[in-house]
Amino acid sequence: MKNKLQAENSPYLLQHATNPVNWYPWGEEAFAKAEKLDLPIFLSIGYATCHWCHVMEHESFEDKEVALFLNENFISIKVDREQRPDIDSIYMAVCQMMTQRGGWPLSIFMTPSKEPFFAGTYFPKSNKNGMVGFLDLLPKIKEVWETKRDDVLKSAETIVSSLKDVANPSIPNSFITEKDMNEIFESLKDFYDEKYGGFGEAPKFPSPQNLVFLSNFFKNTNNKDSLRMIDQTLTSMLLGGIYDHIGFGFHRYSTDVKWLVPHFEKMLYDQATILEALYESYQVTKKDLFLQSGFEIKEYLKSNLQSPEGGFYSAEDADSEGEEGLFYIWSYKELEDILTPDEFQFFKHLYNIEEEGNFLEETTKNYNGKNIIYLKNELKEFANTFSLDEKSIFSESSRIKGKLKHLRDERKRPLLDDKILLDWNSMMISSLSKMYRATLDSDFIEVAMKANSFIESNMTQSSDEFFHCYRSGKASIDGFLDDYSFYTKSLIDLYESTLNPQYLKKAITCCNAMIDMFWDDENGLFFLAKEDSKDLIVRQKNLLDGAIPSGNSTALFSLLKLSMYQGDEALFEKAELLSSKLGEMAKKFPINLGQFLANQYLFYGDDVQIVITSELDSFDLNQELFKYLVNLKINKKTIFHVNSESIREEFIRISDKYSFLPSPSKEIKIYVCSGFTCKNPVSTLDELKEILG
Repeated sequence: MKNKLQAENSPYLLQHATNPVNWYPWGEEAFAKAEKLDLPIFLSIGYATCHWCHVMEHESFEDKEVALFLNENFISIKVDREQRPDIDSIYMAVCQMMTQRGGWPLSIFMTPSKEPFFAGTYFPKSNKNGMVGFLDLLPKIKEVWETKRDDVLKSAETIVSSLKDVANPSIPNSFITEKDMNEIFESLKDFYDEKYGGFGEAPKFPSPQNLVFLSNFFKNTNNKDSLRMIDQTLTSMLLGGIYDHIGFGFHRYSTDVKWLVPHFEKMLYDQATILEALYESYQVTKKDLFLQSGFEIKEYLKSNLQSPEGGFYSAEDADSEGEEGLFYIWSYKELEDILTPDEFQFFKHLYNIEEEGNFLEETTKNYNGKNIIYLKNELKEFANTFSLDEKSIFSESSRIKGKLKHLRDERKRPLLDDKILLDWNSMMISSLSKMYRATLDSDFIEVAMKANSFIESNMTQSSDEFFHCYRSGKASIDGFLDDYSFYTKSLIDLYESTLNPQYLKKAITCCNAMIDMFWDDENGLFFLAKEDSKDLIVRQKNLLDGAIPSGNSTALFSLLKLSMYQGDEALFEKAELLSSKLGEMAKKFPINLGQFLANQYLFYGDDVQIVITSELDSFDLNQELFKYLVNLKINKKTIFHVNSESIREEFIRISDKYSFLPSPSKEIKIYVCSGFTCKNPVSTLDELKEILG
């Protein structure tokens, strides 16, 4: 049995291609059919690695009774939220307005003209635990559609009207000053979990954007509370079960407040945003654990999520063999049989293995004999307790974990969602580039550049237009704001990690295209989708961070950075307007605007331009001078490497305010400039430090 999803190129849609439900992909055929037959539409939105999407599919969409009712009384449409974030964002906003909650699978009932009138998330097939069953809900929706049509249409009209207000809100200007940050920090502290780190209650999400903000806040204030919050949160996450100690990488979130029991799916964007938080946090804590974890995440990416051509796949499922987390958990006896007696005793004490299991099942609240690998304390504390050498413990635990990984890899792996998304790949390129600055391990930057080459070769429509999605040799779907916003940032981060001017030039091109396609000339801020997106009931602006940072908040980084590089007042004015629009919201909801608050620091302090002239193609990667320059923590820093007359002319064209730039020579010369007026050049690290104070 096949439905109309069989020709699609989304792993999620293809999962449903053999359902007895007569699914349609989002498109004119489905809407025309609904209009012709006068049927309501059932819209189901999810993604390939979503556990509860699998549950609802198994319970309802694979069920012939449910399928028969849907096929006779509705036109059913499936959407992959990761392929079409614009559609998902609109109807998720509807669900949150109507139910005060959201999540996936997202279930929407709407008119043939795409206007929603009922919303929910997961429904069991039959009434269960106080939840209405899908088979009970469907007849009621049918009845209302047939007998109370006027009420349905009036309700839908009201919902769409409210949605338009939410999608493009009228926001007063309120620019956040550096002094305002102290009050915002105190407000953010109200959400902080003083016992276990992180923000909010269970389920607890990593919130790496807030850690990046706290790192910038500490750099500018030296506030010890913020440093403690960074250290406690990241350390607790890295010790807990949310981190995969055997194969590395982070799971999606923790179902408990202690970071112990994860929701086991692994998303590319979580690896990217947490990797950036590890870099920024290392800059202020100098904690080796954060760098070590960065190396481990890179190893996970290369082993599991990077395609042979260089792009990164989207995610790995939580489920395998029909059970969530089965791939990752261990029984006491299983470990006892695998390891030697000495290995088992060592590993059992270090990683808290219990015969009855070490975590309570969410549904039964009982131990089930299974164990999650986690640490209660850092290895140095374990070493001190037992008067052992920390390096020896690390070496032995790594050896045993390698043994377990080899055996775990023989299990049936969770499903891999192998589509490649521009926005998520861009986030990863940024994070790898930044990690390279801290480690000077060339593998970080080589992996990042390989991913960027993949984008250039496979996801580029023209010099300034990009596709959102790639899979199985085919690129599709015009890019959204997040694609352009995150890709511009990734090119800037690549440039500032390599000083290859080609990346900076491409960033300028991409940023200009982003403005042309998505900027609201009338009210400021960026729309998520292009103006010619005809299949949407509203053109939406996304302003708050969610699972990934807001495209508007990320765009602020690029607007400010490129305005500094080019001396471009028009870009700066856009950045200032965008900042002022988000400022009022950030004061009220700092927990949801961490990325914006982190980038806001680019407004503060004196601007510093550093111009390096030489004939070198690149710097000696292990040279202390290079490492110092790329990690230099000045809010408004721009850095140029001029290594040829053509590049010099390009930079002069971009920024013609330098008072003096001699021709490049084999000797490295460094000019420190402010307001594009430069001091006499220096050539050593000590001289540079003296000028910078």
